[in-house]
Order: sequence, then C-alpha cells, then structure tokens
Amino acid sequence: MNPGRTLATRLTITYTALTAVIGALLLAGTLALAWWQLPDEVMEAVPAVSADDPNPPPPPIDPEVIEVRADATTALLLAGLAGLVVFVALAAVLGRIMAVRALRPVHLITETARRAAEQDLAVRIGLDGPSDEVKRLADTFDHMLVRLESSFTSQSRFIANAAHELRTPVATARTLAEVAQARPGASPDALRLAGKVLENTARQEALLTGLLALAQNTETLRDKQQPVDLARLTGDVLDSRAAGGLAVRAERAPAVVPGDPVLLGQLVRNLVDNACLHNVPGGWIELRTGTAGGRTSLTVANSGAVIEPADESLLFEPFRRLHLDRVQRPRGSGLGLSVVRAVAEAHGGTAVAHPLDGGGLRVEVDLPAAPARTPELVA
Repeated sequence: MNPGRTLATRLTITYTALTAVIGALLLAGTLALAWWQLPDEVMEAVPAVSADDPNPPPPPIDPEVIEVRADATTALLLAGLAGLVVFVALAAVLGRIMAVRALRPVHLITETARRAAEQDLAVRIGLDGPSDEVKRLADTFDHMLVRLESSFTSQSRFIANAAHELRTPVATARTLAEVAQARPGASPDALRLAGKVLENTARQEALLTGLLALAQNTETLRDKQQPVDLARLTGDVLDSRAAGGLAVRAERAPAVVPGDPVLLGQLVRNLVDNACLHNVPGGWIELRTGTAGGRTSLTVANSGAVIEPADESLLFEPFRRLHLDRVQRPRGSGLGLSVVRAVAEAHGGTAVAHPLDGGGLRVEVDLPAAPARTPELVA
C-alpha cells in the first residue's frame, strides 16, 4: 500500500475490498445454484420414456426451454452485478464513516502528544466513553502527562529558587570587593584579593544567569512574544563587548524572530562571549544574520584551539567545558552553549555546532521568522 495513505483510508479500502470479495462469492454461488436447478426444470418438461427400452434415446429438449434458461441466467447475472456495485459503493461510504469515527480517539491522542512535545504539558486528553482499550490508553497517557508536568515544574521551580537565593550572597561579595578596591590606601595584596573575588563573583553571576535561563518555563513565552531583530541585537552586544584585539567581521542582514527579548539577548550574549573566551591571541570572530524561506539564521564563528571530533557531542552539555588549555583553569561557566540550545528550542528552533578545520568553532542557530508585517521591533 501507498505509505502516504492515512490509516482511515487503508481501513476503508480493506473493508470495501472484503465486502466486494464476499459479494462476488455470494453472486457466484447464486448463479451456480440457479444453473444446477434449471436442468431439473427442463427434465420435468420432457415426456417420459418407456422403461422397457434398454437403450432409450436422449430425451429431446425444447430449444425454447434452453433459451429461457440462458436468458434467466443472464438476467440474474446482470442484476447481481448491479446489486453488487451498489452494495460495494454503500460499503465504501459506510466503511469510511466507521473508520473515521473509530480513529477519532487516536487523532485526539496524537494531537495531545504533539502539544505535549511542544512543552505544553498542561494539556490532557480527557477521553470519554466505555472503558475499552483506547480509553485505557488515553487515561494512561493523561496520567503520564500529570507526572511529567509535576516533575518539570518542580525541577524548574527548584533551579529558579536556588539561583535567586544564591544571587544575594554573590551580590554581597561583589559589593564588598568593589568597596575594598575603592578604599583609599588599600594595600596591593588587598587589591589583588579584591580582584580575585570580583573575578569569581562574575563567574558565579554568569553561572546563575545560565541556570535561570535553563529553568525558564517555555510556556511563559506565549505571553512574551515580541518581534526581535537578531541583527540589531547582535550589533548591540558587539558594541558592549571588548573584542580584546580580535578581528571582528559582521554581516548583519535583517533577521526578525518572534520571541522573548530577554532570552534571545541571553542567546546572543552567550554566543559572542563564547567566541571571545575560547579564542586565541590575534584571532577573529565572524557573525552573520539573515532570513530565507521563512526561517532566520544567526551564525557565530571564531578561531581557537582544535576541537577533536569526539568532543563535538559534548559542546552543548551543561558544565562540560573542554579542557583546551591544560595549564589554566577553563574559562566560563560551562553553560554558555547549553543555554543557547535551550533558548533556541524554546523558540521552536535549533542550535548546532561545527568544529572548524585548523581550530575554532562555528555555531548556527535557526529560528522561525516573524511574519512580514510586524509592529515596532524590540532590540
């Protein structure tokens, strides 16, 4: 069968074909019985032969009787075929209706599963009817969604609460370090210690920001859909970051996407920071944005150390920082690219990374484009 046919169509074809086969067998049986019965009627119309004759001649058969038998058989065949065609057509219509009605719960389960796969875990099937196999399947699926929603909600709430609670001591430590640096007459050791504290607090704040982004419930994005131009956002991030002697090449064509400006800003900042942190002295950074075929793209590439093919799958894993430098401690929080992928998927897109020949990395983010006519853009 054609794999493009729906299950309802295949069931209808199967039911109609079975009906046609059964109808054809019944018609053939009727014709056979009629054919066997008609010779008996013909024999009754022939005069009796004397029993004393040991070799009686074949009884004469009236040609008109034979013609009547042929006409009756033909009429029965034509009537049977006409009835069979009508019966099969009616069976096809009724089979289609029955298949659609029987598969309606399956379509409901499929639609619910699709919405659940899009992070709408609050949806339920709520199938009514007798407690048959389909009803039990739907109830089991609803129970699974309840457990999943509870688990995801608890996890997101825990991460968000933990990150918020940890912000207070980090902010306090940063303030104390800044005050120590600004104190007149501070000793070089005190200044050096304050600088170390500020460096560590900056790393911890980046880590907490990443945790909050990962804990963001994608269902809340429905109320935060705004047109955001990734090209403008990328330019703002570049202006706020010090390239540190790196050569920056940017091709920023309009790339408007619907989404949360805060999360999309975090995505762009993480990509740019990752390209700056994991680079080499005198290296380069390349950024490109554009829109084509209803999709927008953001590509950030940078020079850097060589990434082994075996490490490519680890790039988007949280807290998995590649030890490219065996002497110094790896820079960054280890959440940069994992946050990029989480934000991209939350907006219905994808994020992939490709190591470059000779060292470095290229990260490609693909997102749905905003409609052609949009209100005022959000930078």
